Amino acid sequence: MRVLAVLALLLGFASPVGASPGWVAAWGSAMQTPVTSEVSGTSYTVRNVVRLTVGGSTVRVKLSNVFSSGDLTVGKVSVAAAGTGAALGDKARRVTFHGRESVVVPRGREVLSDPVALRTLADSSVAVSIWASSAPAVATYHRSALSTNYVAPGDHAQDLDGSAFTQKVSSWYYLSEVSVTSPVRGSVVALGDSITDGSGSTSGAHRRWTDVLASRTPLGVVNSGISGNQLLRDGTYGVSGIARTPRDVLQRSGVRTLIVLEGINDIKAKPDATFEELRDGYLRVISLAHSRGIRVLGGTITPMGGYGNYTDAREAVRSAVNSWIRTSGAFDGVVDFDAAVRDPARPAWLRDEYARPDRLHLTDAGYQAMGQAVDVSLL
Repeated sequence: MRVLAVLALLLGFASPVGASPGWVAAWGSAMQTPVTSEVSGTSYTVRNVVRLTVGGSTVRVKLSNVFSSGDLTVGKVSVAAAGTGAALGDKARRVTFHGRESVVVPRGREVLSDPVALRTLADSSVAVSIWASSAPAVATYHRSALSTNYVAPGDHAQDLDGSAFTQKVSSWYYLSEVSVTSPVRGSVVALGDSITDGSGSTSGAHRRWTDVLASRTPLGVVNSGISGNQLLRDGTYGVSGIARTPRDVLQRSGVRTLIVLEGINDIKAKPDATFEELRDGYLRVISLAHSRGIRVLGGTITPMGGYGNYTDAREAVRSAVNSWIRTSGAFDGVVDFDAAVRDPARPAWLRDEYARPDRLHLTDAGYQAMGQAVDVSLL
């Protein structure tokens, strides 16, 4: 499907490629409030392995220290094609910041690197190695990478051999975006919670609904989902979807379209969010995106029948929100995730083959159905 999508682009059936190459977010992840941390010490190298949705001739990386306990001093960063395990597939390219290898990232800030000449392909993986030469006690991360990353004590950013990286971790640290220069006309960002983060999908297999979408479009696709996230309120796992929209959506390289799939955690929280509160929250996100010329697609909320704290009252709010998303015209388009995965005989429930045992999260087959539900012509 990916080959067909790229061919369609080149033949003019999708976004044209006539413009000069520009920066496009090929991968990204939403940084979040640290809950637990697998890294410790004051000097270590994290080798983050990430899969690109767009290829290009030049790359740059964005480092994040938004939620750490203090400033981060980065002694060295490299980027390279990923190999097997912690090893690199090719020599490491040195990454600089205003011409310097070292950079201080203040607490609460992000920094963007200089361009690095590195030819990459869509669906390929790169390793971004970050030597935290003076690391904060609590590190900024994305908790659920659903992939294996690696840590080594001290400076090993340039190591081709991965033997020093004896610690495996399941989070991405200090890395929020990899962008590439590409003629592709921009990227799509998915703002969401655990359903977008891919909870329940097979680790390491790239089976999130955003991965499925990436296989269907030549555009860049960025997953800005955070498990446990709410649209309206800050929580244990991250600030609200509204509050993080500027950083996790608007500041992405080349963003052209936003898909919003948030609200289920608000509905099942205490106190429960009302329809009116959620409607107003969506309108705030839409306004923020439209102020930057970004299209917004509304994703209907998937079913939670059979989930531990399901109630008929909460289902009524979900149903009212979905009806408004479908009919209000507030969004530039609709992705009816609910219709794609619900049980026709029990609309408040997921299809059995799509439901994990908790009846909230989805199987790989469920995420496949969600990714196929996106009308790519709306992007």
